[in-house]
Amino acid sequence: MIKLKKLIKESAWDRKFGEPLPTLEDTMNQHNGEVLTEKKELGGALINKIDSLTDKNAHNMARLTLAKAMGNKILMKNYEALMVLHTKFRDMNDLTSARNRLDKELFAQAKKTYSDYEQIHGVF
Repeated sequence: MIKLKKLIKESAWDRKFGEPLPTLEDTMNQHNGEVLTEKKELGGALINKIDSLTDKNAHNMARLTLAKAMGNKILMKNYEALMVLHTKFRDMNDLTSARNRLDKELFAQAKKTYSDYEQIHGVF
């Protein structure tokens, strides 16, 4: 005769008999605290717009366009401020390190958000 304990098997969790059900915290810890979300595509039209901006040497505007597409208001304000300084000084040499720091955040978020990140990064 087969015992009832052997018949009941939970496939999602390896629980021993008598242990409590897993909580949301247990589930999050199993995924190392990462929130699992489905990536979306930026789309060819917007990638082409960013590409045309970089072709026209409007690199700051291209980055601003990507920040707007992601809806990151802080990065949008930062790139707008960078563009104001670029217009004022007419030189990006002193501002390059600031833009590089902003770019790390921009591209990290884009990589998490968009499945076509390689195409996006390729136009910059």
